[in-house]
Amino acid sequence: MEPSPSDFFEALEQSARDAPETATQPDTVFKFVLAGPNGGAWLVDLTKGKRSRFVVRLPDAASDGDPEPAATIHLDAADWVAMTTGKMNPMRAFMSGKIKVDGDIKLAVNLPTVVNMVEGYGIGMQGPISILRTSIENSVASLRRPLPSISPMPPRRTGAVPWMRAGRRLLRNPTAFFAECRAEMGDTFVVDAFGYRLFCVFSAAGVQSLWALPEEAASKALADLALLSHKVPIELFEGRRTFPHDLFAKDDVQAYLGNLQSAVDVELADLGDSGVIEAFAFTKRLAHRMGMASWGGKEAASPKYLPRLATLFDRLDMSESFVHPHKALLTIATRKARERAAMHEIEEIFAEILRGRSAGAAPRTEEDLFDRICESWGHVPSPEREIGIARDVIVIHMGSQANLFAAMAWTLIFLLAQPDVMEAVRAGDDTILNPFSHEAIRMTQRSIVLRRVVTPIDFEHGNEIHHLPPGTIVTTMVSVTNTTAAPWLAKFDISNYRGSVFPRSRELAAPELVTTYGHGKHTCPAHRFSTSAITQAISELVRHFDLEPRYKDPNPRPRQLGGVARADRLCKIAYSRR
Repeated sequence: MEPSPSDFFEALEQSARDAPETATQPDTVFKFVLAGPNGGAWLVDLTKGKRSRFVVRLPDAASDGDPEPAATIHLDAADWVAMTTGKMNPMRAFMSGKIKVDGDIKLAVNLPTVVNMVEGYGIGMQGPISILRTSIENSVASLRRPLPSISPMPPRRTGAVPWMRAGRRLLRNPTAFFAECRAEMGDTFVVDAFGYRLFCVFSAAGVQSLWALPEEAASKALADLALLSHKVPIELFEGRRTFPHDLFAKDDVQAYLGNLQSAVDVELADLGDSGVIEAFAFTKRLAHRMGMASWGGKEAASPKYLPRLATLFDRLDMSESFVHPHKALLTIATRKARERAAMHEIEEIFAEILRGRSAGAAPRTEEDLFDRICESWGHVPSPEREIGIARDVIVIHMGSQANLFAAMAWTLIFLLAQPDVMEAVRAGDDTILNPFSHEAIRMTQRSIVLRRVVTPIDFEHGNEIHHLPPGTIVTTMVSVTNTTAAPWLAKFDISNYRGSVFPRSRELAAPELVTTYGHGKHTCPAHRFSTSAITQAISELVRHFDLEPRYKDPNPRPRQLGGVARADRLCKIAYSRR
């Protein structure tokens, strides 16, 4: 007989009493509202500190003294039982709309932490046969699942093959595909592809409305996760305790830039006096070294671990979901075996680093940012602690470095095409690289902006209103608007930016029509760090070396769907020390 939700919450109360320090690691308050037979509402207070009860059933035991929940989680009681007994993946439940969250949606990633602290319950408890059966059942269900019904339905691009629909044409050249659809159907249209219904907007009013959507109504996080989950093991995102935005305070950025300078010094020394580099390979190596030194600890950036970690991160790289979206089909077919193996190897490396720190293998005079990640897992037993720390590092590193190296490489490529600007940098004018890097990113940005509708919304744009049900993906493609929103945007022009500010946005129908690091609440938290890192790395390179391009007219990779573009060819650069 399967346990009821009441059984779980009673067991959670006892587990929290037995191990309060572990239970209060999330340091937040949840409310669970479970519908249907055996359902009900429970308040779970996992903030740090002493209390008489951790779990209160509502409304029977509600009182004025009960804390306000930071996140309220809604789902069916039967689905809750399936999730807490390992039969349903919580991330997939989010993306399919079975779980809805009011409040801080990011806190929902702590669900595995909450569930797995209770003996006899857990997320991910299925054996391999059950997992395979569930995977097949979910795949069959996705073929049968009707797409959201938009009202009124705008012009639509679809296809005859179930599930794939227009996906094959989209993947050939996403930017050209959306531009062609826009030319044929106008600024608002629908694309059906890979089991998703994309509600696409390209008008000024439509793009403004997309960026203004509240996260609790149309989630960017869930939409991005849906795309990433085709490449990266989904368990990587479960139970995370440290995120990129947690590590980009002003003081942290200064520490990162110190690590970057050390990384640049090492990479420039390794180049010798002359030779040939490939721009994207060089900047990726630099980003790995700087990132590992910052949030992976000095040990991770050492010769003992860095080469192996760089190889594993490249194998796991979530940006591959964007750069080579067609390869995600192979990843799905192999059930992410290659990516999952890389994740486990990274976990083993960080377990070894942590054992070395515990044994005092290398004397350390000060704390680093890796210590901060470790502290958030302080009272979790092994091996869950080591796995959790490693996965936090993986998410932070891939999230913060996925596009930095490409932006750095394109800045260098555009700089080599303007010798007068390069000479100004060599003469000491670093500030010119700030607007220069922003313009390089604008020209090569291939981001697709996605918002997954969580609750029914009426999407207003101009004189139009469309009713969008849950599951609809509100979409725009930055590479389409970044170069077409005004005639003068078609070519690279450093005067478009003043520092990191785009003052010519006043000349556009809407400022959101041009995007480099996002807008409003969805501005990249690493914006300041990325700009400083590009400026510092490129200025050091051009001051120490004479550079000669050995490539001709590189362009963004046509198939790329998301992120800053990689090039469509190798970009080799000959160098000689000055």
